[in-house]
Amino acid sequence: MPDSKFVILIVDDEPDLLDITCSILEMEGYIVSKASNVPHALQLLETITPDIIISDVTMPEFSGFDFFSRVRQNPRLQNTPFIFVSGHSDFAHVKIGKELGSDEYITKPFEPDLLLSVIKGKLKRRQQISDSFAHQIEQMKSQLFNIISHEMRTPLTSILGATEILAEGKDSLSAEDFTEFLEMLKAGSKRLNTMVEDFLLVVKIESNDIIREVANTEALISPRQFVDRIVQDFEPVIRKKELHVTLPDTQASTGLSVYLPHLENIIRRLLENAVKFAPPKGRVEVHWTEDDDTCTMAIRDNGIGIPKEFHQDIFAKFYQINREKHEQQGSGLGLYIAQKLAEANKCSLWLESEPGKGSAFFLKVPKLYH
Repeated sequence: MPDSKFVILIVDDEPDLLDITCSILEMEGYIVSKASNVPHALQLLETITPDIIISDVTMPEFSGFDFFSRVRQNPRLQNTPFIFVSGHSDFAHVKIGKELGSDEYITKPFEPDLLLSVIKGKLKRRQQISDSFAHQIEQMKSQLFNIISHEMRTPLTSILGATEILAEGKDSLSAEDFTEFLEMLKAGSKRLNTMVEDFLLVVKIESNDIIREVANTEALISPRQFVDRIVQDFEPVIRKKELHVTLPDTQASTGLSVYLPHLENIIRRLLENAVKFAPPKGRVEVHWTEDDDTCTMAIRDNGIGIPKEFHQDIFAKFYQINREKHEQQGSGLGLYIAQKLAEANKCSLWLESEPGKGSAFFLKVPKLYH
């Protein structure tokens, strides 16, 4: 008997077979709801959420295929295992049932043990998927907690601390100290704002609202000027670390099929990472190449590099390598956002890196043709 009371909905216009199947399943400990036609089944689904749906194919008024389509339109039932049980054993019917996306297609007459085995297997798989999803949710909760407790608390602490000092000691602070605390406020506020903007952008990406923005995918850029303008935003860090930055040689304008703000967003994130992970007095290089159909920008640093086994994971949401060791600032959303923006614009983004040899991110963008 099942460990818990699973609910099964059976739809079949053959009364005898319907009653026999219900009896077998009830003897196995399942809770069974039955319907002899699709309208009745749809009515039942307004009040129950079955763990499995079993349906005949040929029925009056609406077929089992029609019923399957209606079921999958309901968000609440999109992941419910759906089994066809039909007297049609010909390839054409089986093919339709499989292509629709059903979980199983059993032909009549069938052995009760076969149906029971299929049901148990589908319920087991559903539980595995549910457990995996729950585990992912818990991981995400933990990651969010870490981000909120560290990435948000750190700038908030600096903002509050600077605000208190400015409020309490405004008369005794030197002009230099006053400027320093204002810079602290500015840096903390900027860091918080960047994090909030990233979270909002992730929501826009995952709700597919980002697709509306890529309707305008015509951009004309001069690679050297375009990159130089973005690099200027990192000039304080570049000077502090004494980095050597190489810009693209190409100055001639190039037409690209990409939404320009997305391109700038991607390159900014890749440059930020390169500047962050390049060692003091290290190198950051930006190269530009073209072929007949695409342009590729490569952003390299000579930092610690990334082991091959992490190359795919690094584009995952919230993923950071050895955060405790390297103490990166950020939410772990940068490369995830960059990858999703690239995909939305039909661009390709990938990584080449080895430990001790630095990292190189490549962005391939389609050229614009009129």
